[in-house]
Amino acid sequence: MVECPRCKSTDVELTKSWDVKPKSGRGRAIRVSMYLCHACGHKFRKAVKLEEAEEASSPAIVQATQPVTIGSTANTADDSDQKESFFERLKRSFHIF
Repeated sequence: MVECPRCKSTDVELTKSWDVKPKSGRGRAIRVSMYLCHACGHKFRKAVKLEEAEEASSPAIVQATQPVTIGSTANTADDSDQKESFFERLKRSFHIF
């Protein structure tokens, strides 16, 4: 909740907001918002950092629902046993215990 910096009232109205991107291309964009306090009439601005578009569109790590078989696809006696999960096979391949 936004409050007036002068009188600490929460009776404020958003009058205008806009996004500002850095010219150098480094850093995050910010959203600047202008508010009007109804209690004391003070106008003030507040800036908030925005999330970058690359971070929002980055691929998420997805856990496989079915284990991937490596090697032959023929059914053997080992297939009837409970299959290892992806992370268990990864641990075994890197010898992490």
